[in-house]
Amino acid sequence: MKPSPLTWSKVYETGIKAIDNDHKVLFEEIRELSIALLKAESEAHIDQAITCLENYISEHFHREETFMLNAGYPKTEEHIRSHRHLSRQVQCLRHLNESEDLEIDPAKLAGFLSDWLSNHILNVDMAYIPYLQGEATDRDENISDKLHEVSLHVPTNKRDVVEGFIRVLMSEHPLANELSVLVESFEKRLAEHEILEAQKIFCTAQN
Repeated sequence: MKPSPLTWSKVYETGIKAIDNDHKVLFEEIRELSIALLKAESEAHIDQAITCLENYISEHFHREETFMLNAGYPKTEEHIRSHRHLSRQVQCLRHLNESEDLEIDPAKLAGFLSDWLSNHILNVDMAYIPYLQGEATDRDENISDKLHEVSLHVPTNKRDVVEGFIRVLMSEHPLANELSVLVESFEKRLAEHEILEAQKIFCTAQN
């Protein structure tokens, strides 16, 4: 089945040039990846297409999140969570592509990513436009103080916990090693769950 990747349309225009340009590129990256899979291009070609999509998603999300923080958009934290979820799914896509036992379905991939991007722009991104344009009256002037960046944005009520957690991990106390083992175990279980979720989304059904 031939995938039908989403193409750019004026209905997706936000009026913010940098954002619109990013979205156009993302549409193109999705198209390039799905076509590479459909044509069964070399592993190197497909891997490069996944890398391009992964890198541009990261670049776009960082730019968009910076805009939202600077504009005092009250739902920035919720928006960032949706970004992180897609980023993890695309990272899982790389893992699935490297598996010899699984086959990525070009139609499922194109459909999922196109639908996600379309719905995200129309239903999530459009909500912050009045804030970027200075038209909203309920700006949260303290949003940057509420979301503290470590390697990600951390809500105020979790900041002390995260910083304490880092201090414990960096200490020489024997408990630090036990905590590290627990974290690694949890990360492994979480990764396995995310891979299974991504497999259902992107791969041909297994008999």
